[in-house]
This record gives sequence, C-alpha cells and structure tokens, in this order.
Amino acid sequence: MNLNKKVFIGFLIFIIIPLFVLGSAVYTVSQQLIEKKYGDLTEVTLQAISRNIYYMFKEANYFSDFWMVKDSIQGIYRTIDTVKPSDESLSSYDLNTFDTLLRGSILTYSPVQTVVIYNNAGKSFSAGRTSGNAIPWTTLQQSLAFKHIQELNGSPLWIGPSEFKEFGSGRGEFYQARMVKDFWTMDNLGYMLLKFKFNELDQIFKSFNTNEQSSKRYLLVNKSGLIFYDNKQNLEGANVLQLLPNKLDLGLTNYSFQANFQNEKSLVSLYHLNINQMGVQDWSVVSITSWKYVAGEIETIMKLVAGITFICLFFALVYNLVFVRRIIQLILRMLSSMKKVERGDLTTRMEESGKDETSALARGFNSLVVRVEDLLEEVKRQQDRKNKAELMLLQAQIKPHFLFNTLESINVLAIQNQGKKVSQMVVRLGNLLRIGMENREEISLKQELEHLRSYLEIQEFRFEDQFQYVIEAPPDVLQETILKLTLQPLVENSLQHGFEPIDYMGHITIKVVDEGERIGLYVTDNGVGISNEKLAKFHYKTELETPFHEILESNEERRGLGVSNVADRIRIQYGEHFGMFICSQEGHGTTMKVVIPKRKRDI
Repeated sequence: MNLNKKVFIGFLIFIIIPLFVLGSAVYTVSQQLIEKKYGDLTEVTLQAISRNIYYMFKEANYFSDFWMVKDSIQGIYRTIDTVKPSDESLSSYDLNTFDTLLRGSILTYSPVQTVVIYNNAGKSFSAGRTSGNAIPWTTLQQSLAFKHIQELNGSPLWIGPSEFKEFGSGRGEFYQARMVKDFWTMDNLGYMLLKFKFNELDQIFKSFNTNEQSSKRYLLVNKSGLIFYDNKQNLEGANVLQLLPNKLDLGLTNYSFQANFQNEKSLVSLYHLNINQMGVQDWSVVSITSWKYVAGEIETIMKLVAGITFICLFFALVYNLVFVRRIIQLILRMLSSMKKVERGDLTTRMEESGKDETSALARGFNSLVVRVEDLLEEVKRQQDRKNKAELMLLQAQIKPHFLFNTLESINVLAIQNQGKKVSQMVVRLGNLLRIGMENREEISLKQELEHLRSYLEIQEFRFEDQFQYVIEAPPDVLQETILKLTLQPLVENSLQHGFEPIDYMGHITIKVVDEGERIGLYVTDNGVGISNEKLAKFHYKTELETPFHEILESNEERRGLGVSNVADRIRIQYGEHFGMFICSQEGHGTTMKVVIPKRKRDI
C-alpha cells in the first residue's frame, strides 16, 4: 500500500469516520426517538378521531335505518309503483304528500340535506332543505357506485365528495346510497340516496388541533388516496398519493414515517378507520405534522452536536494542510511524472527544490528516466538490426528455391530436345530474375502479378495439360505496393504439393480484392488439400530459431521458402495486424489469403 493511501486511510479512520459515526448516530437515534414518541402520541389522537367519526356515521346509519322501514317511507315506494309507466310525473297531491312525509321524517335529522327515492322502474321523488336537481335514475344506474349498492343488498354505502363524478363535490357533503327492502317480504322496493352535510367534521378535528393550526393537518382519504376532507380546506379533491409519491402505502396497517410534504419535512401518520361495517369502504385518516414542530424540543442538542463536529473537522483540516499537504503534493507530482513516463514521454523531469530528502528523491527520479531513455534507444537499435536480419534471411531463402525449380524444368525440356520451349522458358526466367534481382523490397502489385504470370507460364511447360490458372485483379489496385515474391511461393506450393498426386485437371485462381483500407490476395486450388495435422503446425515465427551469425556461417544451403516464411515476411514488414490465413479441407483443395495494407507509391 502506497504512502498516499496510508495517510488517507489513517485520516479517514481516526478522524473523519469517528466524527461521521458520532454525528450520524446522534442524529439517527434522536430522529427515531422523536418519530416513535410523536408517532405513538399521534396514533392515540387518531384513534380518538376515528371513534368520533365512527359515532358520526353510526348515528347517520341509525337514523336512516329507522326511517327506511317505517310505513310512511315504504308507502311512498308502493305509491310510486302504482303510477302508470305512461305518466311522466306524479300527481300534485302525491308530490305534496311525499314532501310532507319526508320533511317530517328523514329531513328532521339536521345533517341530511336532500333525499331522493327511486323505484325499480326508474320513477323518482326528491325533497330537500335547498333547491337543486336530483341525480337522474339513468345516471345513478350507470355510475360505478351502483354495482356496490346492489352487492350490499340493503346495507348503506357511503360516498365521499368527488369520489364518483356523478355525485356532488361540495365541502363536507357525503352521500349515503342503499337498496330499500320491503319490511315484511324483503322484496326490493327501490333505492334511496341521502346527501349529508357533516359540519361536525370540523368540530372533531378542531378539538384535536387547538394550538397547532400552522403545524398539523388532518386528511380523510379513501383507499385510492382521494382526499374527502382537509381541515385546512385547500387539498380537498386532490390525491394524497401524488403528494407523497412512493412513500404512503394505504394498504399497510397503521404506521408513521418521515417525508417531504409540500416541500417541508414532516411526520406523516396513517390510521385506518376500520368502520367498513358502517358502509365506509376502506377510509383512512392521515395526519401530517411539520417536523420543525415535532423536533423543536431537541433543536438545542442537535445544534450542539453540529457545533462540536464542525470544530473537530476544522482542526482535522488544519492538521492535513500543515503537516500532510507538502508530502502528499510531492508524491502526487512524482506519480504524475511516472504516468507520463509510462505513456512514453521520456522528456519528463521533476523540479528539484530544497536540500532535504524530497530534493534527493527528485534527482534520483530524473537520473533514472535518463538511464531508461538510453536503454530504450539501445533496444530499439538492436530490434531494427534483428528485423533487417530476418528480412535478409527470408529473401536469401527465396532466390535459390525458385531458381533450382526453374532450372530443373529447363533441364527436362533440354533433354527432350524442345529448343523452342527452352528458349521461351529462358525468356520467362529472365523476366523473373530481372524483377527478383531489383534492389527493392517492395514492388507494385502489377509487377508482382507479371512476375507470377511468367512463373506460371514456365510451369505450364513443365506440367503440360495438368493445370489451368486464372488471374483476376481490378485495375485501380495495380499500383499498390507489395513485398516481391509473395504470391509465387504460394502458387508453387499448390503445384508441388496440391497437384502432383491428382489424376484430374488442376485449377488455380489468383484473385485480388479491394477491402477498403486493406487488400486481400486469394490463391485457391482444387488439389488434395492439407490435413488437419499439417494445418495445425502453421504459425507465425516470433523470433529467429537460429542466431543470424550461425546461419551465415553454416555451409548447409537453406532451401525452400514455405508458406510460413511468406507469412513471417508480411508480419515483419507490415505489422501484426496483417499476415496470411489458410483454409483447407483434405480432398477438396486449399485457399490461402494474404492481407496487406494499401500503400500506393510511385514505382
């Protein structure tokens, strides 16, 4: 582990982490204690609120249940049922009678604002304390609440403000909808819709919010988060789940948690009313209290802990700046210089200042860089000499190999007294030697193909009627350069090793393909192919297997270029991204591909 890490870890372990742990522990414990303490107190408050709401709905249900079974109310349903379907409305007598009955019964309960009676045929009658249009029968039938009313089969269903679009959205206005049964036969007489104005809700929540008007908010919500009631009146009709995204889960049991509510940190408590038996479908009370009010009693402790933490961090920073900074800066400068040297910039030097150990360290680094630069230059010169030696060796292998095979063919023709063919072969040989003896390592692709054509024409004399060849090359790549004597050894390999054992006409195709930034040279034959064992032995040479001076001193003549040597020449000349690929199947022929870069020159 380097010095920089040791110093940093020591500073982190003995100073930063203890202070952070201390501050975090005090803050977390205090937050948890406050949340638990105030959460328990809020739960007690919400239980009391829940009981009051329970009694409010219980009283409303009792009053509704009492009058629903009375003969006066059930008589209204029976009278409406006797009206002919062709009559559009009730008679004036019936209307006055029904209005009197309702005002003397259901409307005597002050929270009830309006009452609407529907029979099963859709006839309806309404009465109320204020004028207003009753909800039409078809609208009620098409409402999503109607299915719940039918499922409850006579039990009441309470509907909050804005819960269903068909009903009202006035503040504190709740609807009770139910199916009305015949008291004696339990047959369905119709439906009843009561609108309640519960001003009592304000009194319930106000009694638990005496001195906290600016710090505490109570919300009455349904299971989807719709706010029915807000004691501060400005959130009614909104959705509490959107105000507390990913925080509040109305499906959980009663609990408290911290959250940001309207850009203010707050303590949120949830309490389920658990009064579904009253017709209230999964309503809950949500209490939201400003955290400033909740945590006010320990604000002094938090400020004290923050002050102590700040003082400790201040002295830690002073220590770091005065005693550690100078050493760390030297190490960082040296590290930066070392990275530059790693990237190949050997001109990098460190500034030498002072007379202490840091100056001696800088001088030693500069001396080391100078020595490394000298050694790299020497290695580069040695590598250049090695590459040149490999090229010379490979070229020395090529010339005797080709010359011996050609002279052997001429000798055969001379023995056969074919003077004209001997003359033609000598001409072709002269063309080959003229190109091969040029004092250049690279020639144009056009010259290489002419050299190859001369070689193939010579071999046609030797292997008469035994093979055919085709050379294909686009004109626009003929001026690109290539190492001379690249293709001829590959074709020679096909003739000597691919065609000699066959008893059918051999075919050789030499194709040049423009591959963008590269040129692909393909040599394909239909000979006997190469076995998998021999193909596996093909590899690039990474170094000379025999020292160069031993090769020059050896009396044994090295013969034959070989496919592997061609690949080595290309790799040495053009780099490791270029070379040769062999694809062969025994009995089906061989394809050899040479890949070279585009390097057009004036040749």
